Amino acid sequence: DTYASLKASVTDALNALLDFEDTAPVKWVISDFNAPQGGNDELPWVYIGDGHIETPKGPGPIGSVLLEANALQRPPLINNIVVPERVEAGSRFNFSIRISTEGTNVRSTFNGASSNGEEGTITAPDRPGTYVLFVQAERNGVKDVVEQPIEVVPYFNTIQIITPYPHPHVGMVTRLSKELGFSYHLLTWDEAKTQLKPLPTVAIGGGEAVFEQLDARLEKPILWLDSSNDPPQGVAVRLKTPERIGALGAPEYYTIRKRDKKLVNLLREGVNWNGRGINWYQNSLAYPETRAVFAGIIKGLLRDARPDELRVTGPIRVYQNQKAEWVVSIVNNLSQALPADVSMKITRGEETFDVPQPLSIAGNGYTLSTSIATAGEYTLEINAKALGQQYDWRNTLTVLPSSIELHRPYNKALWDRYSKEEVWRANDLSSLRSALAEWELEGQSMVRTKKTPQHTVWWYWGAFLLCAFVEWVLRRRKGLS
Repeated sequence: DTYASLKASVTDALNALLDFEDTAPVKWVISDFNAPQGGNDELPWVYIGDGHIETPKGPGPIGSVLLEANALQRPPLINNIVVPERVEAGSRFNFSIRISTEGTNVRSTFNGASSNGEEGTITAPDRPGTYVLFVQAERNGVKDVVEQPIEVVPYFNTIQIITPYPHPHVGMVTRLSKELGFSYHLLTWDEAKTQLKPLPTVAIGGGEAVFEQLDARLEKPILWLDSSNDPPQGVAVRLKTPERIGALGAPEYYTIRKRDKKLVNLLREGVNWNGRGINWYQNSLAYPETRAVFAGIIKGLLRDARPDELRVTGPIRVYQNQKAEWVVSIVNNLSQALPADVSMKITRGEETFDVPQPLSIAGNGYTLSTSIATAGEYTLEINAKALGQQYDWRNTLTVLPSSIELHRPYNKALWDRYSKEEVWRANDLSSLRSALAEWELEGQSMVRTKKTPQHTVWWYWGAFLLCAFVEWVLRRRKGLS
């Protein structure tokens, strides 16, 4: 293992092993630890290096020479940024910056507004587009900078409320907006004729014909409520459908137990929710359970309106020769990953650097991985297709001008485990020679000898011919031949 983290030379250790080969029943096959081993994978092996490695597959070595390593270089000040990739225009969202060293000063800038500290809250601009969160960290004169793009979309988590006049049902929805974290857009029925937006909608009042017209204009789900001021009807109880049925889009019910103890089921019809037949406000005052049911319906309305989305998790900065892996999935509004066709391309300028092949993982997810030896800026492009819909994702990968080996620590847990199985271990030339000297006797017993079958030995055939000749002489004397 001759990676950049190694301080001592492997030459002396190799020479000692080659000298040992001249006197012991062993044959060495020397290869680079970090290269594919091909047909050598099945051979017992000895490791020479500093032990700053990832956990390899397969059995451990029968012996190891753990040499001195260079002092590790400090990692970048910024490990990563935890922030949504997509937010709604005008919404507020949180971010968190993970730093590698305590005492680091951090300053963030987004859309012209700046803040200090590792955590903060940002207000998205009203105008949709792609904006950049600029993060700068500084400690003892050392600086680090990361730029994270954030997509601002017109509508992401908003409910449209249509009402003929101010109604208590409106107040129930607006109060839940703070609790559940969504925004709302308020319209009268007259305004809805010209100002209707493609949002999940709470429609208060209106007859069958009006509702059908609204349903024809909207692709998003609708919750239809009465505008009456009826007295409390009874207790509303949510009935849960089995998970395996619900995942297939089965109807969902809520039940009103009226004062005369009769039950009335209110049904989710297709993508729409029929909440008529109950004054939710009056009922929630009389029966507190009603409020929880109403909140559940609003959650369902938001869930059903959420589009399928392409989710990608992976690094935005890696070191030279560091393996980078991305996990890709297309998730529907029930948080279920969909089967998809996924492809990835890594480019630098006009040149295509790599086209990693996707590997399927459990739950309809996919992983794509690569490692890059040359420092610089690379563009990642991921294309996916599910249920006939195309999804695209694009980001920048920075390969830092430093080998991962200069930052990867000694794998203590791995070598502690290997030590229980190794025949010997050395940490310099002297201890290696001592280990080999003691191993020489044990090595004789480890040699597998191939026994020669008797019929291939010359004396076997000589004895056979002699016995045949004696038999012939005896039979001849007795006149049997």
